[in-house]
Amino acid sequence: MDMYAKYEAAGRLLTQHTRTAVLNGRPSITWVDGSRFFYMRQIPGKEGVKRVRVQVDAATGREWAKETYGPLEEVRYEQETGRKLHNKKEERAYSPDRAYALFTEDHNLMLLDRKSKEIIRLTRDGEELNEYGCYVDIYSQITVKRAGQPEAPHVLWSPDGKYFITYRGDRRACKKLYLLSSYGDSASELRPGLWEYPCPFATDSDEEIPHYTLYVGNVEEKTIRAVDAPDFLYPLFTDEDRSWVRWLDDSSAFYFTWIKRGFQEGRLYLGSPKDGKTKLLVREVTNDFLNLGAFGQVDGYETYLFSNFVTRDRKYAFWQSEKSGYAHLYRFDLEKEEVSLERGTDLFREAGKAEKNLIVQKLIKVDEQRKLIYFMANNAKECSDPLYYQLYVIGFDGNGLKRLTPEDGVHAVSMGEDAFVDTYSRVDLPPVTLLRRADGSLVRELERADVTALMNAGYQMPERFTVKAGDGVTDLCGILFRPADFDPDKTYPVIDYIYGGAQLYNVPRDFTWDNSMDREIFGGLEEFAQLGFVGIILDGRGTPGRGMEFHKHSYRNIHGCAGLSDHAACMPELKKKFPFIDLERVGIWGNSGGGYAAVSAMLKYPKLYKAGVASSGNYDQRIYEHSWTERYYGLYEEELYKQGDITALAGNLEGRLLLAYGAMDDNVTMSQTLRLCDKLNECNKDYDLMVLPRMNHNVPSDMYFIRRKMDFFVKYLLGEEPPKEFSFDR
Repeated sequence: MDMYAKYEAAGRLLTQHTRTAVLNGRPSITWVDGSRFFYMRQIPGKEGVKRVRVQVDAATGREWAKETYGPLEEVRYEQETGRKLHNKKEERAYSPDRAYALFTEDHNLMLLDRKSKEIIRLTRDGEELNEYGCYVDIYSQITVKRAGQPEAPHVLWSPDGKYFITYRGDRRACKKLYLLSSYGDSASELRPGLWEYPCPFATDSDEEIPHYTLYVGNVEEKTIRAVDAPDFLYPLFTDEDRSWVRWLDDSSAFYFTWIKRGFQEGRLYLGSPKDGKTKLLVREVTNDFLNLGAFGQVDGYETYLFSNFVTRDRKYAFWQSEKSGYAHLYRFDLEKEEVSLERGTDLFREAGKAEKNLIVQKLIKVDEQRKLIYFMANNAKECSDPLYYQLYVIGFDGNGLKRLTPEDGVHAVSMGEDAFVDTYSRVDLPPVTLLRRADGSLVRELERADVTALMNAGYQMPERFTVKAGDGVTDLCGILFRPADFDPDKTYPVIDYIYGGAQLYNVPRDFTWDNSMDREIFGGLEEFAQLGFVGIILDGRGTPGRGMEFHKHSYRNIHGCAGLSDHAACMPELKKKFPFIDLERVGIWGNSGGGYAAVSAMLKYPKLYKAGVASSGNYDQRIYEHSWTERYYGLYEEELYKQGDITALAGNLEGRLLLAYGAMDDNVTMSQTLRLCDKLNECNKDYDLMVLPRMNHNVPSDMYFIRRKMDFFVKYLLGEEPPKEFSFDR
C-alpha cells in the first residue's frame, strides 16, 4: 500500500468517523421512578440507524412501550472543560419550579418573580471583575466570550426553589494576560483585536489572586447574604453541572468543601440558608497535598465535585481522605464538637488487607434509610488493572463491604431504588450493558455493543501490557498498538503519546471510539498504526488513582512529568516484550502538560527520543495558572519552581522537534511557546514551529495540525515522504 492510501486509511479512523461507528456502546439511562427506566436502543437498517425507546422494569427486566425515533442527536461538548453544551444557552438561571429566575445586569444579580413580573435588584456593589455568578473557568475565559453565547449566572438552587447559592468573584487585583486576534473576516475586523483576562500565577500574593466569596440567596425575602466562611482562593463552581456546594434533600442546609491555598488543608462546612452561618464539621491538614475533588478523576457525588457528604438528619458527615495512603471514607459523629481528622472512623478499618487498599472514587448513591453507601472504587486485587472502576456497597458502620460488579473491566453505573444498570468494558473488550439488583445479582443483559463498522474501518484493538518502573519494582500499566500491516519479521518506529500532568492518568481503560473534544482517540495512535507505526501509552509513577505513595512522585516534582523517567527506563523491557519495536526510531508527542512532557523528553533523553511534537505546552510552571501548579508544587519557592522551566535545557536538543500553539489559547499563553523558541534560538537549535491563528488550547482537534503531525513523524521517524498537502476532507 502506498503512503497516499495509508493516509486515506488513517482518515477513516478520525474521531468524526469513529464516534458513529459503535452502536449501543453507552446507553444513556433515564430513571422514571426508581423502579423503571428507559434508554434509546440503536438498531442498524438499510436506511441507517434507528433509535427505539426501550422501557424496562428494573425488578424483572421486562421491556415494553417501544417507540421508533429519528437519528440520534449529536452531543457536543465545550472544548476546554469537556462540559456538555446545551442546544440553547440561557441568560437566566431558573428555580426548579420555574417560579423565579436569576440574571445579571451591570455585574449585579437580579431576581425575577415570574408570577408577578417583579424584578428585584439583589446586589448593588457589583462592578467589572467584581461580579456575581460570573463565569470563572480560568482555562477558557476568552473562548467563552468569543463564542458570544449568553451565560446565565452560576447558581445552585435548593431543591425546594426557595434558596440559591452563588458567589462573587473579585478579580480586580489580579494581573492580566493578553491575546491578540490578528484579524477577522469582515471589513470592520481588519485591525487586530486585543483580549485581556485575569490569570493568577503562583508568584502572586494572596491579595493579587482572585477571591471568591460564597453567597446564599432567599427568593421569598428577596435577599442575599455572604456565607460565613473564608474566601475561596481557587476557582469556585456553583451550578447544576458541577459544584463545590451541595444541598441537603430537604433544603434545610447546604454543605461545601473549602481548600486552603497550597492544597495542604481542607475543610467541610455545614451552612444555614436562613442566615448564612456555618459550622465547621471536618478539617484535615497534611504535609503533602490533599487530593480532594474531581480534578481529572471520577470523584464526586452527582454534580458535587467531592465525595464528602452530610446525611439529611445531620447526624453524620463523611469525608474522603488519603490518610491511610489510600482514599477512604471517614465517618464523623456530628453530635460531638471536635472536628479533628483523628476523630473520624475509617469505614474500611475492619476490611481485609486487600480491601484496605481500595481507593474510593465517585459516590453513586447514599441510602440513608438502610444506612448504605454505594460507591465506585478501584485498586481491586481481583482486577487485572488497578484503575478498573468497580461498584461497591458498605454500611455507615463500616460493615457489609461488598463488590457488586464482578467483571474485570471499567464499570459505569446508573442506579435506581433496588437495581442498577452497569456498562462495563476494557480497551480490548467492547461494552456490555447489564441490569443488576442492588445486591449485585444479575437480572439480564440489556445490550452488547456492535463494533462491526469500527472494526471494518481498520480499528486496531489495543494490547494491554505491564512493565516495571524505573525503580525496577513498581508495576506500570500501558497499552500498545501494532501497525495495521504488521509483519513479525520487521521492526517499526514507535510513538509514545504522553500527557505528563499529575492530576490525571493518560492510559484509557475502557473501550474507546470517541473523544468529546473532537480530538483523535488514543492521541492519534489508531491513525499512526495505519501509517506503519507502533504506538504506546503508559502511566508512570506520579499519576493518581493508585494511592498516595504512587501519586507523591509528582509532589514538588511537576518537572518529573508524572513519570517521564519511567517512560525512558521501560523501553528496553518493552523491546523484550515486543521485539518488533525499533528503539533507534522512538518519537513522542503530547498537548498541554503533554507538550511540556514531550519537550522534556527530547531535552532530557535526547539519545532515546529522536523526534517529538509538542503543542500548547506549559514549558515554565511559573507562568501558568496557580491552582494547577500549587496543587503539586505547593506555595511558591523560587528554586523549586525554577526546576519547572524546561527552557533551561534548550541546548540539549538533538532530534527533530515540532512546536505548535494556538494564537487564541486562553489556557496556556502562547508566550510559553515563544519563550521556548527564544531559548532554542539562543542555542542555535533547529526546530519547526506551527502557529494556528484562530485556535485556542484545543490544538489536537485541528485538522491541519493532525495532518502536519502525521507528516512530521512519517518523514523523520518512518523515513518516507508524506503525500503533499493531503486533505482528510476528500
